[in-house]
Amino acid sequence: PLVPGSDVVGTIEEVGQGVDKALIDRRVALSPAESCGNCDKCRGNRENLCAEYRIRGEGMDGGCQEAVIAKANDLLFLPDEMTWVDAAGFPLSALTAWHMLVERAHLEAGERVLVLAGASGVGSAAIQIATLLGAEVYATAGTPEKRALARTLGARDVFDHYAEPPFHKLLRKATNGAGADVVIEHTGEQTWTRSLRALAWGGRLVTCGATSGHRANIDLRVLFFKQQSLLGSTMGTRAGMDRVWEHFCNGRLKATVGACLKMSEISKGHALLEQHQVLGKVVLLQDLN
Repeated sequence: PLVPGSDVVGTIEEVGQGVDKALIDRRVALSPAESCGNCDKCRGNRENLCAEYRIRGEGMDGGCQEAVIAKANDLLFLPDEMTWVDAAGFPLSALTAWHMLVERAHLEAGERVLVLAGASGVGSAAIQIATLLGAEVYATAGTPEKRALARTLGARDVFDHYAEPPFHKLLRKATNGAGADVVIEHTGEQTWTRSLRALAWGGRLVTCGATSGHRANIDLRVLFFKQQSLLGSTMGTRAGMDRVWEHFCNGRLKATVGACLKMSEISKGHALLEQHQVLGKVVLLQDLN
């Protein structure tokens, strides 16, 4: 019973008491989550560990409505040349991928990265960010069109999600048996075992989702003997959002939008996502009365 929509863009129509009126008519996007702003975690710039951390459209009402009330410190300003559609297709996925790679995996230039579902929102952002950071990037995807997109985003090679031989064997062949230093995993149960097998000695697997199921098996002997790390990750910090937004505004990162629909067609957008027919994000244009 929540209004969906995590990424929100629009024009400021009104401001509250104490807020600069010069903000009226500014084109903005909203940071895709809120926190209390007062606890030790928030004061330490670790807002996504706040007990009151809420993602728009999940823990609080999101953007699929006529108007949205937001805090002034949640504003992200759009350059004049940036389109609404691009701005709406960027924040949540990019922040999630940035936090996974930079804050959790501590990715270093020259390392090998495997991105699961490279044509998804998080996947397409992760490929670009890992490439920007100087990594050697590989990815998986389920269709020829999605694999082609992942290559254009920067992946050196892209493996079929479902084909035989499985992608972890193809990755090891491509890396002369080494595997991936970092695996970006967000599909869950269906790919978990293969993702673990793709991991190099001393490698780090970071997960932020479980879209294909939440149960996972782990051979603890492999985990401790190969000294691998399994890391959970949810969204990111406001400082991380500012960093990744700066890269976006400067053209170093791009939004990947696969469909643009009217907000009144939201059910069609969900159907496209459930049927795995979207390359990147679905953007909804406001047409509500």
